[in-house]
Amino acid sequence: WQEDGEDKEFEPEIELPLRTPWPNVTLSGFGVFEEGAGDNNINIPVDEFVGEISGKLTLADTPAVDVTKAANYLLNYPYGCLEQTISSAWPFLILPDAISEIDPDLINADAVSVKTQSALSRIQALQLYDGSFAMWPGVQIGNNWASVYAAHFLIEARDAGINYPEDMLDGVLNWLRNYLPSLNAYDNDSDARDDFTAKAYGVYVLALYGEKPLGWIQYLNENRHMMRPSGLIYLAGAQALIDGRPDALRSVKLDGNSARGGTYESQVRNTAILLNLWLEIDAQARETTELAVKLADLSGKGSYYGTQDNAAALMALARYNILSGAGGKNNLRASLTAQGKELASFKSGKPVNIDIKDINNNSLELNVTGRGRGYYAWSIAGMPLHMPKPERKGLNVEQIWLDEKNNVIDISKPIKQGTRMNVLISVTPTMPVNDLAVTCMLPAGLEIENPRLGGDDESGNNNSYGVVSDIRDDRIVLFFDRLSGEKSYGFKVRAVSKGSFAVPVISAAAMYDPDVRFTGRAHGNMNIR
Repeated sequence: WQEDGEDKEFEPEIELPLRTPWPNVTLSGFGVFEEGAGDNNINIPVDEFVGEISGKLTLADTPAVDVTKAANYLLNYPYGCLEQTISSAWPFLILPDAISEIDPDLINADAVSVKTQSALSRIQALQLYDGSFAMWPGVQIGNNWASVYAAHFLIEARDAGINYPEDMLDGVLNWLRNYLPSLNAYDNDSDARDDFTAKAYGVYVLALYGEKPLGWIQYLNENRHMMRPSGLIYLAGAQALIDGRPDALRSVKLDGNSARGGTYESQVRNTAILLNLWLEIDAQARETTELAVKLADLSGKGSYYGTQDNAAALMALARYNILSGAGGKNNLRASLTAQGKELASFKSGKPVNIDIKDINNNSLELNVTGRGRGYYAWSIAGMPLHMPKPERKGLNVEQIWLDEKNNVIDISKPIKQGTRMNVLISVTPTMPVNDLAVTCMLPAGLEIENPRLGGDDESGNNNSYGVVSDIRDDRIVLFFDRLSGEKSYGFKVRAVSKGSFAVPVISAAAMYDPDVRFTGRAHGNMNIR
């Protein structure tokens, strides 16, 4: 432009954040070290990531070292149903001292404060008129198992001195006492097992509260064949609490092939539950050490999956570390080196935490002296150097782009700015699956249309029964409570920004079953003109 007879110009500089078109990746590992064991090398794949990475390597002389990995998982968990909200907050609200014993940074982190402060408010918002709890906001039907889980959490929070409205606990306990004698018509054998298991859990919660529901213990023992493994564990735990001795716990046999069902069964979760019960009754028993080592070994095999597994394991191992005096007989020393340079030194009784950012080599060596056995655990998270390979395991997901007349759009061709489109997500499992999350990230030039705005029919191809949607600025996340066949969900988007934008891959995963997951193929760029 011209000003005072002179030609002038201005060139703005704008910084924009760049979002990777594929999800961040988290990798982890676990192992043991001791003098004369041969290979004490630790391989951390830092070179498989690009940009800023996060994570830790922890050395300790107790299998509870693995709490660091579980804690980081829970702190960064992205979803928030009732179970996930409770599981992500429980260890930090109830066991801060036990977790701090392993890693003080976890308790001092700002992220912990934010997560725990909002947890009780969210839980309260999910309580229904009868005292039970809904799994998701807006749902008007209580979830039996999750309501018992919430009652358990509130009792422990009260005992830990956490303040919350007393009527929350009173309401759910009144619901629980009415739930135990309820008679249900079961659609299938799986639903019956879930119901009896939830009732056995409820009996344990009442015993923990100080009641003695001996009649219900007798009744449920007569129906043991109707329960999943965690029901048998909790039933024994109720009897042990009332007796004040662990005799009932010795009869429990862990099932290594627990089907998850509606009560979130898994070998990891049930092992952690049993360990917690032993710590409650007799922390010095030999069974506690056996269970702690088994739990740590399952972590080394990559068996932790989902909020249930990580929360239960974190609480059990952290409690074990405090109550059992684990590692007291060790006299270990170790020097951690990379290419001959020492990064850290370890001594029994003093866990060592090393920030992954301080490790720029993927091959580390531990030089160990002394008596005993030590444990290490590491986790690393960040943007992967390469796009994840397409994967289809027990699930197929299709994403179809349609115009407003439901004609298929070729998104490789230019799209006019302002165009409104329908996106149809079709999910097909190879066998029934529970608790499925589908993440559909959008090209950055698109925005999701708010279905509450506008007078025309915004339902599109949306079949929302049994689906909860979480609409965010750059993506929509769909949660399917149970999927036994093909199901579609539609939503509308609008092309708002001109440019060329990467089309992110669509991904899906069963939140509690590592054997069901899907990662789509890349689709190039979307050009908006």
